[in-house]
Amino acid sequence: MTFVTFSNAMVMLLCVAVIVQTLRVSKSIRDLRATSLNDSVAQLERAAGQARAVLGELRTLLATEAVAQSRGAANSEALRDELAVMVGIGNSVADRIMEAVAAQNEAKAEETVAKEASVRRQRKPRSRSASGRRKAPAVPSVTAEMPVAGHA
Repeated sequence: MTFVTFSNAMVMLLCVAVIVQTLRVSKSIRDLRATSLNDSVAQLERAAGQARAVLGELRTLLATEAVAQSRGAANSEALRDELAVMVGIGNSVADRIMEAVAAQNEAKAEETVAKEASVRRQRKPRSRSASGRRKAPAVPSVTAEMPVAGHA
């Protein structure tokens, strides 16, 4: 088989393939002409109408939800403000309690100082002879070699 014969065979196969494709396209064009274009347009119109209806429902739904969300936000802001006031009141009460406890502790401390001062005033002053400020007698240091009284 020569190159020319081979190339002719390839061209014939390609021509057959083009003829088959042409027949398929012509059949599709005949089918398209057979169906009315009006039916296709009507189906598209119906689909577009359904899409509009769905979009309208979504708009109304979103509008009502937006209103509900804004009401909820307003209510939550009011609650936040009320809670801030309550926390402020609680903090001031805690501060007052801490001040009262500190004042009570100071009063107890002053009371104990006053009691100690009155106890000191009530003691009898010691005489000089009874005080421990005199000189202690000189006591010799005890060693192991010192005799103990009563022992030999």
